[in-house]
Amino acid sequence: MSTNLGTIVNDLKSSLRLATNNVLSYLLANLGLVLVLALLLGLIAVPMTMFAMAAYDMMDSGFGPMMFSWSMQNSWLVGGMGLGVMIPAVSIFLVVVGAIYGMTNDLVTTGETKAEAAFSYLRAKFIPFISAGAMLTIVIVVPQLVVWGIASYLLGSTVVGLPAQILAVFSFVWTFITVGLTSMVLPAVVSGKGVQEAFHESFRLATRRFDRVFGLLTAIVVLAAVMFAPAIIWGLTGSWMMNPSAMFLAPLLGLVAAWTMVAVLLWALLLYPMVIIAFVKVYHEITDGQVAPTRQADIPIA
Repeated sequence: MSTNLGTIVNDLKSSLRLATNNVLSYLLANLGLVLVLALLLGLIAVPMTMFAMAAYDMMDSGFGPMMFSWSMQNSWLVGGMGLGVMIPAVSIFLVVVGAIYGMTNDLVTTGETKAEAAFSYLRAKFIPFISAGAMLTIVIVVPQLVVWGIASYLLGSTVVGLPAQILAVFSFVWTFITVGLTSMVLPAVVSGKGVQEAFHESFRLATRRFDRVFGLLTAIVVLAAVMFAPAIIWGLTGSWMMNPSAMFLAPLLGLVAAWTMVAVLLWALLLYPMVIIAFVKVYHEITDGQVAPTRQADIPIA
């Protein structure tokens, strides 16, 4: 089945309708999962902080400068230690995202869901979620950090100007490609696939149905770029805007800030759920899975 612009637009429209009809369920689930995320990250951060403070107290006043000098001389080792901390942290965040995919799977397949479903999936699939999260971090994030680290080392710890612009383009392209290739991993895990099988299936679907998967991802990127375009443009021209002769543009800055706040709110309440719904819906459609018909319904109270 061929994919055209109308197909992508329909994916987003039907997903936005489902997100709107279940906005309160997603809001409650996200708020609850934020607390869970804070608790899980605290379980990692608190012991590490206490250990660091205890180690520092046992050392003399020269310990701090000594460690700074050591870290500057062993930047690769410090970077490796940083990755060792970052991968579990990002994996835990993706566990929370996986729980949202779980409640979304119920919504797409049955036509209804509740916030409690997210916590049920969190308990039932914690290990597959954190394993998939670690693999996603290694595939999407780690190669970028390695390339930036190599560039920083070769350029004397500072990456600015043209090299920074080239690396920024590389990061965008790498992120776009790898996110597209792995976009069906969490829907597959939620549907009962093992982590290795989920990655294999995601790569297969993204390449065989390239138009549908990457078309949807492109539409989401374009939507985000359009909604945040005023802030992006303002940021790119910030040095000119700060010129005293341009102070009359202060009201324009207020409009940009107000619209950016609206855009952030829309993404938090509606568009973030819409994106997850769209990917889960597309996953089931291209794998001939069960998809409940979209119902025109009022926003639920619970």
